[in-house]
Amino acid sequence: MIFFTLLFSCTTDTNQAQENKYSAPVQPNQKPPHPQHGSNRKHTNKPPPKGGFLPSTTPAEDLTSSWSANFSKVTVNIIDSSNCPDQDQDGFVSATVCPFSPVNTLDCDDNDPNITPKNEIWIPPGPFIMGSKSSHAGSDEDPVHIVTLSGYCLDRTEVSAKDWFSWLKQSNRKPQGSDLRNTKNNQYDPTRANYPAEGVTWQEASDYCASVGKTLPTEAQWEKAARGGCELGSNPKACDTKDLRPYPWGNEEPTCARANHQLSTQGMPKICVSDTLKVDSLPAGAGPYGHLHLAGNVWEFVLDAWHPNTYQKNRPNDPSGPVKGDIHVLRGGGWNTFSTNMRAANRFHDLVMGSATGFRCARSSENTFDTVAPLEMVSIQGTITGSPTIKGRAIYVTAFDAADADPNGMLAPGRSPVAEIRLTPNGQKTQPFLLSVPKDSSYILSAALDAGTGAQKDEYISASGSGGFGQAQQNPISAPKNQTGITIQLMSAPPMPKP
Repeated sequence: MIFFTLLFSCTTDTNQAQENKYSAPVQPNQKPPHPQHGSNRKHTNKPPPKGGFLPSTTPAEDLTSSWSANFSKVTVNIIDSSNCPDQDQDGFVSATVCPFSPVNTLDCDDNDPNITPKNEIWIPPGPFIMGSKSSHAGSDEDPVHIVTLSGYCLDRTEVSAKDWFSWLKQSNRKPQGSDLRNTKNNQYDPTRANYPAEGVTWQEASDYCASVGKTLPTEAQWEKAARGGCELGSNPKACDTKDLRPYPWGNEEPTCARANHQLSTQGMPKICVSDTLKVDSLPAGAGPYGHLHLAGNVWEFVLDAWHPNTYQKNRPNDPSGPVKGDIHVLRGGGWNTFSTNMRAANRFHDLVMGSATGFRCARSSENTFDTVAPLEMVSIQGTITGSPTIKGRAIYVTAFDAADADPNGMLAPGRSPVAEIRLTPNGQKTQPFLLSVPKDSSYILSAALDAGTGAQKDEYISASGSGGFGQAQQNPISAPKNQTGITIQLMSAPPMPKP
């Protein structure tokens, strides 16, 4: 949901619109009241972010509440190495032999002179603090916990459009993504060679990484690269409060110089660039080990299947999420995503459509699946009523977890929607919908009609509720089984202010 829906929601008591994880050419979004009895989700009482309730305003994340004194008992086993070989004579020494040497001196493949820290960066073994319970965090980011990883390497940049389209051609594959970018007349545009691949599917990303002898990073590997390990804090031999870095670059709030996104730290949202930026840009936003664009530009697929209850206090070393699942985790935020989604702990997934999706690859050892029950899905179906009819470019029905709201149903910015569908308006007074959501949780449902008249910037068109917006009359909706008879009444949109 974007500019319009935010403004529209402020004019009613019942429609408290919120930022969501994306706000690109296609999306609306909001957030929920407390869950009803029977929800199996983790619930926390998070105060709303300080700085007012303009839905788009999100100051820097404060992770004070995420610290536990038990974390300081976790130590880092730093190995001192004096004999560091450089087998390929490229000027960089073996990362596996000397894992705690400065990362800009380490070689992820000491037998290949083409592999250097300019394209792959080593992350040393050891613990890091994963998750968040701040006022910005969604219910699936808690509990905050310690994860220990083996050493691994991660691509310094997102995979480029040039490399992506070259792989497609060499593999004789046709792109499968529904929102493929970097094209002109339905063909690869060579002027976009150094921009990130955008609009890819999880399977395509996984297959690409396998073709170059790598894998997608696990969710834990991605977050450690963005947040940093416990060896980087005040005490390099133990976890401390300095290891709770909210953003790849540190503690300061997002800016357009640090992350290509939709700036929303104060006032109305302001999109930095109506597009992606080149993969090797914005050095001011580099992560603690030197990776670029871990916040903003494109959402990045990771290896893990998404599950709302993956996080546990005693996870295995090198965790890789549930054994199986068809919903895949996305990390990092995109060029059309609000500031709160630039957080290192922020989780998202591809059950919600319309995100600018890309990826980078990792070089690592074996991982261990988390012990979490399989995610079961149920359906919520009902009817949307127009005001007066349902006409426009698209209508979106979105579900948020009711655990992500305060007792009054007020929603802090940035929470992830759990699921969403896009429907083609039928031009009638009413239109049916059916939405799949995880079983045994409680949800807030909303619908927004994109009439094609939202705010515009360059080629960016907001998918606002310019044709109307409404919430389900039955909110919050408990879903221990399939639910029917849900009704959403769209309210007419007030005139959209000029951008």
